[in-house]
Amino acid sequence: MKHFIEDLAAQPEKYDFSQAMRLLEQLQSQSSSPIQIQLKSEAMPTGNPQEIQYFSLKGNKAKLRLAKQALSGVKGVIPNYIYEELLAAIHNEDHSLQDFLDVFNQRHFEITYRTNARRWLLVESEQNPKKTALLNHFAALGKEHKEYLQYSLLLSQQSRNLTTLKKILNDFFPYSIDVECKAFEQRLLPTDSLTRIGVNRDFNSRLGQGFLVGKTCLAHFNNLSIFVTPKNRNEFLEIQQDDQFAKAVLSLTQHYLKDSTPVAIYLNVKRSYLTKPRLSSKVSIAARLGEIDYLAPERNPNETVKILLL
Repeated sequence: MKHFIEDLAAQPEKYDFSQAMRLLEQLQSQSSSPIQIQLKSEAMPTGNPQEIQYFSLKGNKAKLRLAKQALSGVKGVIPNYIYEELLAAIHNEDHSLQDFLDVFNQRHFEITYRTNARRWLLVESEQNPKKTALLNHFAALGKEHKEYLQYSLLLSQQSRNLTTLKKILNDFFPYSIDVECKAFEQRLLPTDSLTRIGVNRDFNSRLGQGFLVGKTCLAHFNNLSIFVTPKNRNEFLEIQQDDQFAKAVLSLTQHYLKDSTPVAIYLNVKRSYLTKPRLSSKVSIAARLGEIDYLAPERNPNETVKILLL
């Protein structure tokens, strides 16, 4: 903000009134001591058509002299005889009348700024709803997700597709990542969904209720599978030893999907990258209960296997 203050003082013609007020209000909110903004009307014509004629910041007082329509000044609405008295007093270095009129000018400028700002925000929201929604997403983005800011345009899209998700994941992570979704798969039906035939009210085979035959069904596009393919054994070891990698992939995927679609993350590796399971006191190299281990990875070394990460 220091650069803005220096620039506004040196070149006030570069800024319009509303822009300068927004930046000064931001400075107010960031300052440890309260800053008083004084808005005064330019009393005498200077030949400069710009709104802001002069700016200064001394201590905690910021002063703007404006060539805008107000009660008094170069674009004032007071009668001519009062304006002539004002100019005569200023030439005699008597600023009491000007200070009195600037009390009303200050309030007029404040109301003008608030009215314009409110109107512009409403127009912006009506004419650019996508931009407004994007700004809302920016505001809602927490610090823990600041690394996703570069993908804001993609994350704010209304539609979702696997191609875009794949591009985001491959750009964010330094590994080759593929995304798949099965068109359908066989699923076991929950017990309360099975049709029970009978005459009692507890049975769900009543007329018009429909019925299900069998204990399984086809679930279409029910879950998402993400496959991470390391280029070499070093990448494989990096991924395997990074306990936060799978969680980061899941977090970014859910941020994009914005729903509760089940996501499974797999390592898609060659058998030649694997080692035989062994017992060791070192956690990083020891076989662990529940992990998938291949007893003879040297067989068919170019064959790929899937290891579930999350």
